[in-house]
Amino acid sequence: MKCEPILLEDYVEGFLDEDEQKKIEDHLQFCKNCQCEYEQLLNEQNILFAQLNIPKITSSKEDAIMHHIYTDTKRKKSWYTLKISVISVAVIILSFMFYYWHRPPIEVTQQVDEPTQLVETNSSEQEEHLDSKQVLNYNEPFLDVSIDKVVENGENIDIHYRVKFKEQYQRDQDNVYKQLLNKYQDIEVANSHKVDEAQDDFFGSVKSNVRFSIRDKEGQLIITTKRIDGEQPMISNFSASGGGTAILGEMIYTTSVPKYTNPATFEVLQMEAFVFDLFETEVDTAHIQPFQFNNATYTIDSLEIKQRTLYIAISTEGEPEMLASDWHLAIDNRLIGYNSASSDYINNRTVYKLQFENFEQIPANLKLVPSTVIIKKQIDPIVFDLH
Repeated sequence: MKCEPILLEDYVEGFLDEDEQKKIEDHLQFCKNCQCEYEQLLNEQNILFAQLNIPKITSSKEDAIMHHIYTDTKRKKSWYTLKISVISVAVIILSFMFYYWHRPPIEVTQQVDEPTQLVETNSSEQEEHLDSKQVLNYNEPFLDVSIDKVVENGENIDIHYRVKFKEQYQRDQDNVYKQLLNKYQDIEVANSHKVDEAQDDFFGSVKSNVRFSIRDKEGQLIITTKRIDGEQPMISNFSASGGGTAILGEMIYTTSVPKYTNPATFEVLQMEAFVFDLFETEVDTAHIQPFQFNNATYTIDSLEIKQRTLYIAISTEGEPEMLASDWHLAIDNRLIGYNSASSDYINNRTVYKLQFENFEQIPANLKLVPSTVIIKKQIDPIVFDLH
């Protein structure tokens, strides 16, 4: 270990953990310079204690400490560390008391002529700031993938794999979900008549997934869920299923391949997720304007009522990298999920067609809220050994 004056100071003050204490004590056995520095630090501390009328550590105590270092470095210094920590806190407290007793009288009697003016934060700016804090960097791998088990099932081999958000993204999605539930007084999703049922449906809309390939031990492609140029998989049709867990966004999937293919590796090629977003946009239905979402321009192409059903068509150019899966409505702090929805890619545009039941007329004002946002991230392959 090299000489570390700062660590030595922390040692005297009692700020090191047990491992660091042990390293310092071992070092002090052989380093004359640090032994002198240690004694000097203790002397400086004693002088400071004396100035503040704190009983200093006696020279016999110092000798005992040094003897302890030289003769039995394996013994822990927990009591000494605790004592030094308590003394350090006392020094800080007494320093503040010393300053308070001796500060000039003008500071004691100084009055504030006028109360401090409180500046109210603009609510829209506050909301924008809140939204911006939730924008995460999805340009890096954001999911954790693991193989739960590989089992034989008749003539097939079943591969069970788990996909979930990494800790930071999980924490943020939990936070956004709670904010959405608190933000709206009521949630109504198609075929859900109770708020708790709608919340369960809302919870289940966040999903994580991966695109993958499975190969045999020679590297031959058995199946793939993402097209790979120049390679033809052995099997084009295969079974796959999946379901969520009690953790927001976590999914467990099962895919099966014939036993004769001898699967050897599972390669993750792309990460995908449906995530929440705090974005919302005000719509004046008498003067409809385009709006921006994740650096893409969206237009409301049509808005009409037919047989108490509100029909809305929304579109955007191309297929943006971060794309709304669908859109909800928010009216008077009530979030309304679509009763029927579809999205298509027509003439180089992504087109959403939504239906909302039980509307007598088109609302004068409403908010468009993405149900979830689709995130896709191409990654360097992550390879799992299936054996």
